[in-house]
Order: sequence, then C-alpha cells, then structure tokens
Amino acid sequence: MTIKAVIFDIGGVCVGSPMAGIHKYEEKHGLPRNYINVAIVKQGEHGAFQKLERGELKLSEFYNDFGLQLSDPSNKEHYKAYLKKSGKVVPDHIPDVSVNGKELFTIMMSETAKLDADIFLAIQKLKESGKFVLVALTNNFDLPEDDLKEAEAMGASTAIELRKLFDFFIESRLIGLRKPDPKIYQYACKTIGIEPNEAIFLDDIGMNLRSANKLGMKTIQVKMGQSKDAVKKLEQFTGLDLHSKTQSKI
Repeated sequence: MTIKAVIFDIGGVCVGSPMAGIHKYEEKHGLPRNYINVAIVKQGEHGAFQKLERGELKLSEFYNDFGLQLSDPSNKEHYKAYLKKSGKVVPDHIPDVSVNGKELFTIMMSETAKLDADIFLAIQKLKESGKFVLVALTNNFDLPEDDLKEAEAMGASTAIELRKLFDFFIESRLIGLRKPDPKIYQYACKTIGIEPNEAIFLDDIGMNLRSANKLGMKTIQVKMGQSKDAVKKLEQFTGLDLHSKTQSKI
C-alpha cells in the first residue's frame, strides 16, 4: 500500500518531552525515578491528566486533582509492581510522596516549548516534497487564556509555529478522544481520507504506537534524545533525504 500521510505526535516528537520535565521534578524533590509517570498511567482513563487531555477539565481544576492523585499512598504499590516487572530492586519502604500539581505540570510543559530541530527540519522537507499529507495528532489541553506568561511558558508560540507546517492538526481536547484509544486513530484517518495502512505514525510513547500499529499504521518511536535515529527510519519509509540542511522554502 502506498504511503499517503505522515502523522506526528507533538510533545516528545516535534518538541521536547514532558517526560524530561517529570524527571527534573523527581530529581528536584528526591523522588524515585519514574515514580510519577507510573502514578499518572495507573490513574487510568479517569485520572486528572487523562481528563485534561480530553477537554473535560480546565487547568484551574486540574492542578489540585493532579497533585492529590499523584500524592496518594496507593501509588507506592503501583511503583513497586513496576520495579518488580522491570527486574529492578524493590525497596521495603517508600516514603510518603507529596506532589505539587501546578509546579510539576509547569515543569513538564516548559519542555514542550523547545522545538526539536531534527524533526522540524524533516517536517519542512516533507512539506517541500509535496508527496505526503502532514498531520499532527496530539494529546493536549486548553492553554490558559487569562495568563499569557503562563501560556507562553507552556509552548504557545511553538505550537503556533508548528501549526503552519501541518495540513491537519488533530487535538484530543477538541474531539474528546486521546491516544492510545484506537478511536482517535480511526478518527484521524477518516478526517484525512486515508486507510490506516497508508500512514506513518511517529510518537514517543510505546502504548500509543502499539495501538496505531494494530490498526495497520507503520510506526516509528522517537526516543528521548534520539530524534536523529527516528528521522533515519522515516527516510527509509519515505525514500527522501530529510536531514540535509538545504535552503528551506518555508
């Protein structure tokens, strides 16, 4: 099947990863590495973070719920289970954890204000080729409207710059669906006018990629700090040079 579209996640692909912000917060507050991410995932679809990305919570409501959920002592058992499954040493005791939801989320989103130069160049060159429909498929949230400084710190300008490059910009907050729900990929394909096996999808999160792959999409994982490797794989799929820094027409 001919590839007709290239679909990009935003956070962790086109821009810095919120995960890097999570690690910074953990280091700053002496928390075990990956404790917070495990806690976020274990909240399931009813978690504050998940609701925010489906447009069901405003930031002002989210911060408190986010902090309370991540501070819940039950997360200790989830973390121990994660360590055991990963083959890592499981401590007998984990101290109580207190998470400031607003501080954590601000640090997470500050990472997304940074464009990834390698991915950005690849998107520019794909656009110049005119051979593919370019699509953003992002789990996102409503930026604050009453605090421009806060919105800017969360990547408002970067988002505007990126939007110019895409033919479609599909946002979880607007459609009430978020990755890895298969329905969001089906929605994207219907919107674009393609079949799943006519798309390449780039994301940094394994569960998002697995869900897309089950529907037939070709997938590329963009690992933190390894976007050059992802671009090389994208070149193999598209048959284009996406890394040479020739003069851009955009």
